[in-house]
Amino acid sequence: MFNVPDHQVAGHQVGEGRLGPITGDLGRFYKPLQGDERGSNEVSFYTSFSSNTNVLEHITRFFPKLDGTQLMEASDGPGMKPNLILQDLTFQQVNPSTMDIKIGSRTWAPQSPADYIHKCLKKDRATLSISL
Repeated sequence: MFNVPDHQVAGHQVGEGRLGPITGDLGRFYKPLQGDERGSNEVSFYTSFSSNTNVLEHITRFFPKLDGTQLMEASDGPGMKPNLILQDLTFQQVNPSTMDIKIGSRTWAPQSPADYIHKCLKKDRATLSISL
């Protein structure tokens, strides 16, 4: 059985006609992948990170484990969408304390188009990202 996450710190939340992540009974977090290069970049990151034996355990323990990808019925309507399947770090926790930390000072990929960079900068100016 799938549910809207009780504890979500980042990303788009499932809502009326809005695509967002869901959780499963077995401690998995299903995150819809974006249709552009951001989705494939995210899969590449988790695949590379999870298979890199040079990353020490005191770092990897703060990241959800990758359990692959899966086509699933979209939460925003009919149709199948690819989802990243990650470990739900809050599974079976009563009052989890979690946070989403961006690593680095740039919130876009180096190859991003100018209009996307402008969109990110506008959003960053409304948060602490710029001042950091």
